[in-house]
Amino acid sequence: MKILYRYIIKEHIGPFVMSLAVIMFILLMNFLVKYIGQIFGKGLSAWIIFKLIAFNLAWMFALAVPMATLVAVLMAFGRLSADNEITILKSSGISLYRIIRPSLYAALVLTLAMIIFNDRILPESNHQAKLMFRSIRQKKPTLQLEPSIFYTVDQYTIVVNRIEKPLPDEWLDLSNLLGPEYRGKPETDRLVDVTIFDQSDPKADITITAEEGYMTYSVQRKSLIFTLFHGEFHKMDRQKTTEYERSMFEKQVVYIPAEEFVFEERKDTDRSDREMTIAMMKRKVDYFKNQIKIRLNRFREITNQNMKNVEDLIVHSDSVKAGNADSILARLSENNWKAAINKSRRVTDRYYHQAKTNTQFIDMQHRAINKYLVEIYKKFSIPFASIVFVLIGAPLGIRARKGSMGVGISLSIGFFLLYWVFLIGGEDLADRRIITPFWAMWGANILVGAAGAYLTWKTVKETSFIDWDYWLAKLKFWKKEKGSSETEEP
Repeated sequence: MKILYRYIIKEHIGPFVMSLAVIMFILLMNFLVKYIGQIFGKGLSAWIIFKLIAFNLAWMFALAVPMATLVAVLMAFGRLSADNEITILKSSGISLYRIIRPSLYAALVLTLAMIIFNDRILPESNHQAKLMFRSIRQKKPTLQLEPSIFYTVDQYTIVVNRIEKPLPDEWLDLSNLLGPEYRGKPETDRLVDVTIFDQSDPKADITITAEEGYMTYSVQRKSLIFTLFHGEFHKMDRQKTTEYERSMFEKQVVYIPAEEFVFEERKDTDRSDREMTIAMMKRKVDYFKNQIKIRLNRFREITNQNMKNVEDLIVHSDSVKAGNADSILARLSENNWKAAINKSRRVTDRYYHQAKTNTQFIDMQHRAINKYLVEIYKKFSIPFASIVFVLIGAPLGIRARKGSMGVGISLSIGFFLLYWVFLIGGEDLADRRIITPFWAMWGANILVGAAGAYLTWKTVKETSFIDWDYWLAKLKFWKKEKGSSETEEP
């Protein structure tokens, strides 16, 4: 029996690896198409782009494994059925349950491994990917000057008339003249007729012009460095327009602060639910439950105090009725009555708004609890889908009698889309507190698993999944009954 188990498991390995690679490639291409504008064209190094893609591969892997499992099961059992190996095994006295058993064992091991992956590796990968995306969004594209186009960086505006490529011999002569920041950058262009408008000084307008210049970026200084030749420096006081300063230079270096041009990997301790482990989210759930308890106790104390005030007022009213009511009423003026009524309304209104605020606060805490519970259950339910898909894929593969990749991927995508629709819909319903987080995440597994168990049972019994003859007979009988009733009405 061990030989048979190893043989069946071996049939799954090839399709699983192949389908996992195909599904990961599809998800990766979809990711690149979606975020290509945010990743490329930012002046990022190849290593930064590689790290960003690697961190995002984690959630792709978590989704692709159950889909690959379904493809592998469909193809493996489809191939065994097409070559009549299933029939031979059954004729040898081996039940279909025992044939499917090794696939379930493998799916169980895969499920446990993916639960650990989802709890330990996936949250950290999601967190690092979020931090890198945040840093990339805050980084502007590297400045690409174009002739006669004004570029504004911080409080500086730059415009050049012409851009040229220096010859190799010219660059060798310039490399020592420009400075250490330009070394190793032979692609630096020559800027002809450069003008820089400097408005960093609130008291003066500064304009710098040059016949030619060169630009580079210094990571150490976090600044754009313009090395200008044969130019003029103009400065005009904004307060005293009659004062004007002009000077000429042969070489001038201008530093323009541009921290936004640097990519910095940031560190952040703030994590969303998809960036937390199960233990982290359980602590969050306990915190929100404690907040609800504190708010309820506080609201209960306020309610009891208000009820006590009402009781005191009733007792006071009863004493008034029993005793000197006429003398008290006589001393109360109309203004006093109106003031008392207004005060009662304000107290009632304040108590109503307190109750409304507490209700909203508690509802928000429950929504937060549901959000974290949904993510906790998701870390278990998605890996468990591998077991559910074995129950679905085995009978379908045996009935399909085809082991082609196309059939496997088509059926798996269809079932996984159905499964994913249940998950997304369940998560939305749980966030609205319409259903519990457990049913939101496990409902799909229960429904699809029950369907898979039914299909497996039908396959073992060698009966069709749906008794079409029975339902066709029922349909004909219903049409006949309807026709006879219509003829009797006149």
